Amino acid sequence: MIRFIGALLLAAMCLPAQESRGTIGGMVMDLQNAGIPKARVVITNTDTGVDTVLETNDRGAYVAPLLLPGNYRISAEHEGFKKFTRDGIVLSVNDNLRIDIQLELGAVTETVNVTDSAPLVEAASGNMGMLIGNKEVTELPLAHGNPYALISLAPGTTFEGDPLLNRPYEPTHIVGYSMSGSIANTTDITLDGVSNTSRSGAGQIAAGYVPPADAIGEMRIETSSFDARAGQTSGGVVNISLRSGTNKLRGNFTFTKMRPEWMANTWFGNRNGTPRGDFDYNRWSASASGPIVLPKIYNGKNKTFFMWAYEALTDQRPRGGTTLTVPTAAQRKGDFSELLALGSNYQIYDPATRRREAGSSTRYRQDPFPGNIIPSNRFNPVSLKVMEYFPLPINEGTTADRRNNYPKPNSPEVADYFTHTVRVDHNFSSSNRLYVRGNGYVRDTRRNDYFETRATGLREQYHPIGGSIDDVMTLSPTLVLNLRYGYTRFTRETTPLYGRYFDLTTLGFPKSFASLISPDKSEFPAFEFSNYFNTVRTGEARFMDTHSFVAAFTKLRGGHTFDYGFEWRAYKHNQYTGDTARSGRFIFDPTWTRGPLDNSTTAPIGQGWASFLLGLFNASGYVSRPSDFAEQSTVWCGYFQDNWRVRRNLTVTLGVRYELEGPLTERFNRSIRDFDVNALLPIEAPAKAAYAASWAANPTLELPPDQFKVRGGVVFAGVNGQPRELWKRDRNNIAPRVGLAYTLTRRTVLRAGYGIFFGPLGMRRTDVRQNGFSRNTNLIPTKDSGLSFYSTLSNPLPDGILEPQGSAMGPMTDVGSNTITFFNTTPVASYNQRWQFSIQRQLGASSMFEIAYVGNRSTKFEINRDLNVVGNQMLSRSPFFDQERVNYLTANIPNPFRGLEGVSGSLGTSNNLSRENLLKPFPHFSAVNTGFFQGYSWYHSLQARATRRVSSRMSLNASFTWSKNMLANNFLNPGDLMPYEGLSGADRPFRITGSVLYQMPFGRRGTLFRQIPRWLDAGIGGWQLSGMYIYQSGVPLAWQDVIFFGDPDDIRKGPRSVDRWFNIDAGFTRDSRTRPSYHYRTWPFYLSSLRRHASNNFDLSINKRFRLTERGAEFQIRGEALNAFNHPQFGAPNMDQFSTAFGQITATANYPRQIQAVFRIGF
Repeated sequence: MIRFIGALLLAAMCLPAQESRGTIGGMVMDLQNAGIPKARVVITNTDTGVDTVLETNDRGAYVAPLLLPGNYRISAEHEGFKKFTRDGIVLSVNDNLRIDIQLELGAVTETVNVTDSAPLVEAASGNMGMLIGNKEVTELPLAHGNPYALISLAPGTTFEGDPLLNRPYEPTHIVGYSMSGSIANTTDITLDGVSNTSRSGAGQIAAGYVPPADAIGEMRIETSSFDARAGQTSGGVVNISLRSGTNKLRGNFTFTKMRPEWMANTWFGNRNGTPRGDFDYNRWSASASGPIVLPKIYNGKNKTFFMWAYEALTDQRPRGGTTLTVPTAAQRKGDFSELLALGSNYQIYDPATRRREAGSSTRYRQDPFPGNIIPSNRFNPVSLKVMEYFPLPINEGTTADRRNNYPKPNSPEVADYFTHTVRVDHNFSSSNRLYVRGNGYVRDTRRNDYFETRATGLREQYHPIGGSIDDVMTLSPTLVLNLRYGYTRFTRETTPLYGRYFDLTTLGFPKSFASLISPDKSEFPAFEFSNYFNTVRTGEARFMDTHSFVAAFTKLRGGHTFDYGFEWRAYKHNQYTGDTARSGRFIFDPTWTRGPLDNSTTAPIGQGWASFLLGLFNASGYVSRPSDFAEQSTVWCGYFQDNWRVRRNLTVTLGVRYELEGPLTERFNRSIRDFDVNALLPIEAPAKAAYAASWAANPTLELPPDQFKVRGGVVFAGVNGQPRELWKRDRNNIAPRVGLAYTLTRRTVLRAGYGIFFGPLGMRRTDVRQNGFSRNTNLIPTKDSGLSFYSTLSNPLPDGILEPQGSAMGPMTDVGSNTITFFNTTPVASYNQRWQFSIQRQLGASSMFEIAYVGNRSTKFEINRDLNVVGNQMLSRSPFFDQERVNYLTANIPNPFRGLEGVSGSLGTSNNLSRENLLKPFPHFSAVNTGFFQGYSWYHSLQARATRRVSSRMSLNASFTWSKNMLANNFLNPGDLMPYEGLSGADRPFRITGSVLYQMPFGRRGTLFRQIPRWLDAGIGGWQLSGMYIYQSGVPLAWQDVIFFGDPDDIRKGPRSVDRWFNIDAGFTRDSRTRPSYHYRTWPFYLSSLRRHASNNFDLSINKRFRLTERGAEFQIRGEALNAFNHPQFGAPNMDQFSTAFGQITATANYPRQIQAVFRIGF
């Protein structure tokens, strides 16, 4: 076995994953502090009776790594000395307890007993974070029993997820934490030391599994870890340790109930007179643990243990506030006269009257509909059928033009969820321990059924599973080996609520169109309307697997404890893309109903719906043929770490870590790899000739004919000598780690740390790019700029559908398409440099206070850049709206690509193109995107926390964070060379958290009235109060490009309300005709003084226990109030300076007060 592991180490380098267990180590000395070699040390888990037997080395040192969290007793003996025994040792997740033992001269038969709890200060590590015990997990008021909510209690964390998505089966948002300046959702989460994450978005994680609260033993939240074992993270780690069984049989059953009358209405519901929605909520859980005993067959006491936990939830509740805009009854009949009464800018124009503007070869003019009424005989028959699936308004709306007239504050979401977890621990001997774990859950959610028709409604189904097997072997008194394998499978499928197999001919579409879509993929199409609602779009089926294998060694030598090992991970992702656009995506905007000119300012509302009635979609719609894919990447990581106890009061941790992440591959090479900017295309010569022929009549001085080029195309993986790997490996990821703990006194410790952490480069960062393997057939409404219409809703694809061609077209692939996004083939991993300096001080026997400075510098973030832009030199520097510049860049120029073979979409069919398109470096594409590793951020903070140990009648945790978070990861203007440095959108200057569990002192088990009779004790004894408080500043408001004349300081002045969150009259230009276009931006993304509403939340609970038996069985009733004081957290205001709702807030971002009753029985 040792030779085998040694061969693996030589072949692969080394690294274990984050650890969920703990270590006890120290020195065995005589009274003169001289080490005693070959002393026998026995560490006993008093809950399971399992012994770990050790022998001290030549310096008297011992170490016992990989011990399960729990209660321990340690004994030491050596010939000529009295036996030493110490009880009451509590080992927590990832603890590194230093317990030095002094033996007195005497006979071994004599025993010195010591009972002393371990100090609260951490004298062996520089890591930052906090511990959450089982009592907090199970007894603090948690929404839906979600244990990840407790991460919020750690200093330095901020929650950036959606507070409305807080249930255990919403895996992305419940782990949306930033830790000490890191990007949210980049913290690694482990379950029993095995990765418990899946990929959410680009570079972001989701929780692979959420264990029931009863299954959790402890959680250690490390906001800055300087342990070289920590990897696959931006620097923070959440280690969850499941409970293992003990020699005592234990069990619990819990039922939680919420009723509609126990839930407050939303703030806006009360304001608008909208009643709270009806809902039904039930949650129940059960758990059992103990030794595995089969009467007359097997007795597993002190040897084999099990733990099983189950949780289920059925929930039908309002899904927050949603307000839509639907056409009025008059607008459904084509009557827009009410809008015209508000102003001439609401005029609807008739595309049937379109003609060339006199004296111009590029502009078009059309006449208004008389009275702003479209005759019913002009309605498209498909539009009439589709309209049957759309509702009438609920009210008159909130604006003069009837917007926001379909409020759905109480639209229900229906969810069914259940989960199982099981763990078995077996101890072969004092030198060999093994555990096996399995878990999984099922979720079925139905939501967004706003119209209660096929036009809306989604169904999401999840079926994740996971498990691990772990073996700890003591190979010698100074060498321990841990082998571990873990597997996580995350599955998700999103489908229309009312299913697929939809017959498109029932909407009036011709059979020729319906036959293009396979019946099992046919859905109600996607319809989008400018300034109105959009119908639902689905969906996908994702299957993501994570495999991990770990071999980890711990070696004790002298005063050094060496940790080394390796880990291999494989990430696999199979996806079926079931897009609603398979049945068509139809977009209706003012393109054909604006006027009098084709570039006139659009109406605030109405013109998009008018286009729909006429059946005239714009050219942005399409019918899709998305591609499926099967992608994979691997990671090899290694580390070596020396935990060096320099002196009794000084421990230094020196480590180095190496990470080698393989590039992404696709099983069948269904991906582009690169973009060749100099690729010669067969269309260049005819396109140049056509451009030259029309240039004299439509000169573009910036682009004379001899400079017009049509070059550049995609490069495919595995084709024409290209490698299968989608980019080159970054082999330079060496991460040093340093930690220091210096004990000034027994109660005071100075701690510091520095470490580098690398970001992901493989599948966790991105997906394959499938140009050519997926294909959209663009809708072509016209070939002559609207003088006549080639296709309408009555026949959207007269020429049929285009099937994917794979890599057959080479660099001509998708010429004429909207966007090309390709990989930077020489990526570099982003990295975080994290550091901290802190002082911990124990106060009394059970309290501790810590204050720290924590910093973070992140470098080489990947930023997407469009290479296909006209450049900043073409943007207007005028502080005013520059109509001349807009007219110049939007002017219609004869299309040199029209009719060329291989040119798809409107580029190959339209008569004209805008001048801007022709000025782009790659005029045959709309956008050409790739990543540049130019982003960076920096973070500084003061963090403080106080804690009081659970063993007393009060358990208290409190934290305070004061921070500044700056970021440069976006460009103000498309041609900027470097990203803009400014405030981060996740900057929250202040954060205050607290939690408390307080056992009231009354009754026979308290300190007051201990002599009362049992019948009275049943009433006044056994009461407990608990609660959590979280305050965090609001994030800065995100600004668009702004035309502003005034003092920015005036924006925050004046009274503030939901109707006017800031001073909208401070100098903003409000005329929508002057919306910035082709404008050089100088206005920042964020202003520090203008922020969203802060979060200010109390969750409170009162708990009454009834003792049923003297052996510990009890019944518990708990009343919990989530958001107990009903503090609203308002959403973001409208930030469009040209909107009539500018500065207004119309929704809350959190739930109102919820009261739930909890009934629990346990033994």
